[in-house]
Amino acid sequence: MRRLGTARRGDGSTHIRPGGALVLCMIVWALCAATIVESFWAIGIHGWQFAVLPLAVGAVVWALLWAPRVVVRPGSVEVRNVLITHDLPMAAIEDVRLGAMLRVILPPRGSNGRPVVITAWNAPGVGKDRPRDRLASSSVHSRYGQDHAQHTAPSTWSERLVRDQRASPSHAVVQAWEQHRSADAGGVGEPSRRLNSVVLIVLVISVLLPAARILA
Repeated sequence: MRRLGTARRGDGSTHIRPGGALVLCMIVWALCAATIVESFWAIGIHGWQFAVLPLAVGAVVWALLWAPRVVVRPGSVEVRNVLITHDLPMAAIEDVRLGAMLRVILPPRGSNGRPVVITAWNAPGVGKDRPRDRLASSSVHSRYGQDHAQHTAPSTWSERLVRDQRASPSHAVVQAWEQHRSADAGGVGEPSRRLNSVVLIVLVISVLLPAARILA
């Protein structure tokens, strides 16, 4: 599932999305397509009246779960959220934090400003530290002793966090930024953002189509 969410393109970029989101998109689109085909098969040309809703649902799923992603390039990170896309040169990034969500930290704007935090809407994070994992670790310590526990289970919360961070597809962003910083690659460029006009149009149409069907 984790590998499913990472796609490397021929231009050297890496596109990151949750694998579960991609699977959910496929399932929803398959159901919507089946509903649309059945509508036209059963009713004929007038089947469009029943095909509007599944078509709108499929479009919304595309806008919320498929289009948003994080694109890692050698010199920049592109955070595509639902309505806004942020283009962030590596040299302009102050920190990258990977927890429940992926966050990119930019330097403060102005002398008294606060750091700018950009959260990736559709990037895989790391799982929570589950109570049963802590109990299992404690059980190993008590039953077999410290030496055996070190070889069978993570001993601390921080070790489990590091392990989960490295296993997350979003760790590619952290790794690319750290490599750029350690290499002192420099570079110029200011962060920028733009409106996702295509996604916005799709969402508007997804709302108007069912409304037109009700009023028809």
